[in-house]
Amino acid sequence: MAKRYYETVRHYESVVVFKPTLIEDEVQRRLQELKDFIQKKGGEILNIVDWGTKQLAYTIKGFNHGRYFILTIRSEKPELPNELDFYYKINEDVLRWLNIHTKAEKGEKVAQ
Repeated sequence: MAKRYYETVRHYESVVVFKPTLIEDEVQRRLQELKDFIQKKGGEILNIVDWGTKQLAYTIKGFNHGRYFILTIRSEKPELPNELDFYYKINEDVLRWLNIHTKAEKGEKVAQ
């Protein structure tokens, strides 16, 4: 019987959409809270990309626009996406989110 290979380190992308009414200081505070949460749960943020404010395809919670961020995360804990879902669900400043399991990229660097 062949041996099976199981990943011990998993990579994820998390797309999160914040309310467009947040000022820049509030957005940075929410991102810092998110970074702290991910690190507390055993994850490591590799990259954060700010896509800026974009128009939504349909109205969500009375908003037609949202502030998009993409986070690249590395973690050894497979339950991190579920914990992130719970965090996003209870955060009233988050309109939508999506967590995706991805393959590791070569030459990855840690975000500062």
